[in-house]
Amino acid sequence: MNEFQVIKTKGEYEPWWFFEDWQSDIEASFTYTEKTEAMTKYLEMARELVGTYPHHAAKKTVLLATWSEDETQYCEECDDDIQTFHGLILFQNGKVYEPTTEEKVLYFSFLEREIEEST
Repeated sequence: MNEFQVIKTKGEYEPWWFFEDWQSDIEASFTYTEKTEAMTKYLEMARELVGTYPHHAAKKTVLLATWSEDETQYCEECDDDIQTFHGLILFQNGKVYEPTTEEKVLYFSFLEREIEEST
């Protein structure tokens, strides 16, 4: 049986940097057995993040980072303010989901347009 997870993160790195402690940045996690339910949740959350934060970037289609230059956090190690990123990840069976070409067009093309328009 397949397990799909939609994970929302908030931290000092974009969600594609799976550093050792990346899971400490998880704000919310949703688990589904049906891919369509996971896709629906991912897209709902992606639209909300893209609508809320003026800057966006994506890797591998399902790793989304959003941010506002005004939102930073102080890093004691760096002795400086660093950017805060709001991320979204879609996993299948514990690995980053790889959408098919059809799924990219059907589900994720709006993200590509939003990202292109914001750059």
